[in-house]
Amino acid sequence: MDQDTRDDFEPFKLEHLPREEDEKQLSIYLNRLQQFKSYSKILAIMVIILGAMGALGWFFNVPLLRGEYEGIIGIKLNTALLFILAGSCVYLLNLKLKGKQVLIPRILGIIIVVWGTLTILEYITGTNLGMNYLFSSILPNNSILTKSRLASTLNFILLGVALLMASYKFKIRYVQTIAFFCGFIALFGLSSYLYGSSSDYFLDILAQMAFMTSLIHILLSVSILCLCPDHSYMGRITAQNSGGYMARRLLPAALMAVFLMDLLIVSGERLNIYSTYFGNIFGVILALALLTTVIIWNSNILNKMDRQRQESNIRRLNLKKFYENLVEGINEGIWVTDKHDRLYFMNRGMEEISGVTSQQMEGLHILEDLPDNTTDGLKEYYRKAKETLKPVHYDSIKATSPSGRQSYQSGWIIPQLKEGKFNGAICTVIDETLRKEAENALKKSETFYRTIFENTGTATIIIDQNTTIIMANKRCESMSGYSVDEIEHQLSWTNFVHPDDREKMKTYQQMRRVPGKEAPSEYEFRLLNKEGEEREVLLFTSLIPGTTDSVVSMLDITERKKAENVIKKSLKDKELLLREIHHRVKNNMQIISSLLNLQRSYVDDEEADNILQESQGRVKSMALVHEKLYQTADLAKINVGDYIESLTMNLFHSYRTKPGIRLNLDVGDIYFNIDTAIPLGLIINELVSNCLKYAFKDQNEGEVVISVRKVDMDELDEINEVNGIGGGNYYLLEVRDDGVGLPEDLDIEHTNTLGLQLVKTLVLQLDGTIKIIRNNGTCFHIIFQEQKYIKRI
Repeated sequence: MDQDTRDDFEPFKLEHLPREEDEKQLSIYLNRLQQFKSYSKILAIMVIILGAMGALGWFFNVPLLRGEYEGIIGIKLNTALLFILAGSCVYLLNLKLKGKQVLIPRILGIIIVVWGTLTILEYITGTNLGMNYLFSSILPNNSILTKSRLASTLNFILLGVALLMASYKFKIRYVQTIAFFCGFIALFGLSSYLYGSSSDYFLDILAQMAFMTSLIHILLSVSILCLCPDHSYMGRITAQNSGGYMARRLLPAALMAVFLMDLLIVSGERLNIYSTYFGNIFGVILALALLTTVIIWNSNILNKMDRQRQESNIRRLNLKKFYENLVEGINEGIWVTDKHDRLYFMNRGMEEISGVTSQQMEGLHILEDLPDNTTDGLKEYYRKAKETLKPVHYDSIKATSPSGRQSYQSGWIIPQLKEGKFNGAICTVIDETLRKEAENALKKSETFYRTIFENTGTATIIIDQNTTIIMANKRCESMSGYSVDEIEHQLSWTNFVHPDDREKMKTYQQMRRVPGKEAPSEYEFRLLNKEGEEREVLLFTSLIPGTTDSVVSMLDITERKKAENVIKKSLKDKELLLREIHHRVKNNMQIISSLLNLQRSYVDDEEADNILQESQGRVKSMALVHEKLYQTADLAKINVGDYIESLTMNLFHSYRTKPGIRLNLDVGDIYFNIDTAIPLGLIINELVSNCLKYAFKDQNEGEVVISVRKVDMDELDEINEVNGIGGGNYYLLEVRDDGVGLPEDLDIEHTNTLGLQLVKTLVLQLDGTIKIIRNNGTCFHIIFQEQKYIKRI
């Protein structure tokens, strides 16, 4: 039986499939159903053809086509047309209609019902609804009445309803009941021609039907019966069992025998061959003979079927025993549930896996009695198989048996179906504990070493003794220009080595694999990448113990080499520059200092001597900037903290400060260029010098605090609002002491002292502002901007 044939019966519930799972019996049964479906199609076509013949007989006035012959009345035109509609409807229902296509037979069924209802209303009420004259205008004799007779009309209404029900696959039992009833009504009409009837009785008149009409009605009823051969009454006839077999043999024989015997008896009486009494006796004898023949014939067939069934049962029992031994003997676990999800079988393999016996688990409800913590999702897999009615696979789920034994299990949950519904499940179990533990250990080990391999920080490869690269990490891609897939098992490490270094490295590789010989484990070589670019590489290598493979780590030192060369050249240039600057500054500062010292020796005025001394301090502060600048790496910026510390220590030494006067510096990691550092140094020189000369004259103890920090945005907004300073990177310089303080009438804007005027000028040079705070001493609060380097040429 092909798949299409099986699909024909998919929408119906196969109530009469063979109970035994016998493929041959199933094939015979499905073939029988297909035959009955074919009968339905053939009979529907015959109904259409005979209906068309009757209609043509009316349109072309051919009595024989209407079934009129030697006094036999013919089929009515309306009846013929309704037969065409009904036959077409049955034929369409035998096809695989999809979507809106099924509306066609439904519309045909509705037309049949409405047409028949209107006709029956004319008979009941006597009202002329025009059913007799629907086609009178196109008939040769327009005075002929065309509506169906009463019995035929009743049949059409019932059969139209049956066809509508069949199109919806609704209550097929009622559909077949209607078809049986209508077939017997038609048989009444047919029998009246064969046995005779009288016009003196109401029922005789009621059952009147044209001979051709009766015959077509019988064909239509049988066609509808064969439409669903696997359902209800027809299902019992087509069933693959003894009852179905008896029905298929006895029913046709009984119907034909009774009908033909009565016809034979009546015919003999009409021809005066024998009397009515003899006819009755003759009928009884024929019936007994026929029944005896049929019973003997069927008993022989049934005996043969019983022998085949007994042989099949023996084979089945042997096969069952074989499978029982097979199920009990396999190492895999098997457990089976019924349709209520209760466990009723476990094989020995399952008992060994779970650690409990089948008797202990029998009756356990899988979904309700099994604790959630005993299995890792087994219930969900079971529910999925139950809902989808399809086998579900689970892999390495963690399970804890009632005995407390933990294991990893894999297997299938295979739902068993009965009449398309869930009827329990067969579940297979494989103990994956050892494999899972080994797999986890292997994964952990592989992950551990793979992580190390990928995150060494260098391009790492593993090569075999034939120089083939068998493993490479991601960093090799950026170094070589090849992807990992292009490298592994495809390329030799010699493909990347500069020709001048290749022989040396081959020698090292061979020596490393010879016992007793040693080769360098760390050296530099030149690497050629995919684009042919040459890179300087530092290599580390060693053999993997127990193998002939070696692991190689490579570090790209090309940029480092370039940097080293640049640094070497820069150091040379800087050394020359430093010597030149040092020579000039040393000579210039020495000359200036010597001149000032010389001048001081000729000055007797103390005030003049102080002026010269202050000038010397200013020269030293500028010289100190140059000195700090020599010590920087880029000769561009100096560390402000180091500079201020050196500057103030020189001032404390020059003015022979009292031991009790302390210096407190609060300067962050700030760097200024020379354009900012020199003015800043002169400002600090002036303020600290003034503090050391005047703030602590009558004090043996005190503190000088110098702080420099960058001004944040909130402070800058406030300063901008108050002082009108523009945007940029601003810093705050505070020089504070706790000495006697400045006079109250001192105004820095109109001072006549050189030092404060110089401070004011230098602050303006730094685009800054200055404010004096008199509170337990003096605090100079200076906001200034870092000066950007401006080209002088």
